[in-house]
Amino acid sequence: MKVRGFTIVELLLVIVIIGIVASITIVAYRGTQFKASDAAVQVDLKNFGKRVESFKIENGAYPTPSDFTASLGLKFSKASYGVDSQGYNVRYCRNTTTDTYVVLANSKSGNYFMVQTGAIVSSTAATYGWGVCQLVGVATTNPDPNGFSPGGWASWAN
Repeated sequence: MKVRGFTIVELLLVIVIIGIVASITIVAYRGTQFKASDAAVQVDLKNFGKRVESFKIENGAYPTPSDFTASLGLKFSKASYGVDSQGYNVRYCRNTTTDTYVVLANSKSGNYFMVQTGAIVSSTAATYGWGVCQLVGVATTNPDPNGFSPGGWASWAN
């Protein structure tokens, strides 16, 4: 009577092949998730820019941090955001002299995106603190992150 079965080498080979296929699938899935996060952040920023431009038309100036309320209708895909090295994911700064603003956001992928006075910039180098305000010509102001922080989104950020 001859016993049939798989050898240990054959079993190990199958396990290695399954491991390789699983790792390729995981890497591809993470890439897709990051692309989705980037797209969601960009859409949020485009909508933010539109709302801020509407605010300016109605009120004659871009909003200050105290102007951000639920009635402004800002919506964020909060799960798509990452954080910078100071723990914030969105920063807003306004230059009253030049009537410009910038909002900078960090996607979960680690990419940064911004809207600067209505125009979205696909991605930008990581910056935070004074660097954000310098983008609109304000050199010595650290922007108020306006409650945009992990687990601490402001009540008006729908």
